[in-house]
Amino acid sequence: MQQPQPQQEDILVWFLRVWGQIEANYIRILTGFGIAIVAALIVLFFYRAQTQRADAARIALGDVYIALYEGRVEDAIASSQEVMETYAGEAEAGEALMALANLHYEEGRIAEASTYFQQYLNEYPTDGPLGYGAWSGLASCLESAEKFAEAGQQFASFAEAHSGSPFAPIALKEAGRCYELGKMPQQASDAYQKIVKEYAESSVTRFARGQLGMMGVEID
Repeated sequence: MQQPQPQQEDILVWFLRVWGQIEANYIRILTGFGIAIVAALIVLFFYRAQTQRADAARIALGDVYIALYEGRVEDAIASSQEVMETYAGEAEAGEALMALANLHYEEGRIAEASTYFQQYLNEYPTDGPLGYGAWSGLASCLESAEKFAEAGQQFASFAEAHSGSPFAPIALKEAGRCYELGKMPQQASDAYQKIVKEYAESSVTRFARGQLGMMGVEID
């Protein structure tokens, strides 16, 4: 039995149509081809469904970026929320969640931003650019509330949890900066010294050495 390749048909309608033909010709299918053809059609259905869902998620995320480009902040927030809820589990939903968090932060809605940054860390990988963005986003929320010690610790925690990440020395630099704002020179010095000792080739090492020099800390 040959079935034309579906073109513009809705995938579920197509699958039900194929399944109807399978039921109508069940004995002939089993006799001529075996149960494998039934399994293959089921696999194809789920593969096409996943592909279609991923494509739809990318298109929906594109609407978020278009709204941002055009300066329609509230539309971008609404679109981000929709993508996040509709395509939960897809990578695009994570991007939308980060966009939502950052948009709330930019609009001064710090409590909402903090909630969404934490949600990202709870539901998605905590390393990589977006992972670091969520860690640093939470730290920025704390810093905006002048909780400099907590902000510094948030940055330092990322470096500790992801010491091999290229963002680790950057996180330590930000930790030192927050500790300095909070008048915690020892913690700031520790963060800067860790950069110099463990990330000597980092682009922020010169900055760390400069800060340590102003603190009167000698580094070999």
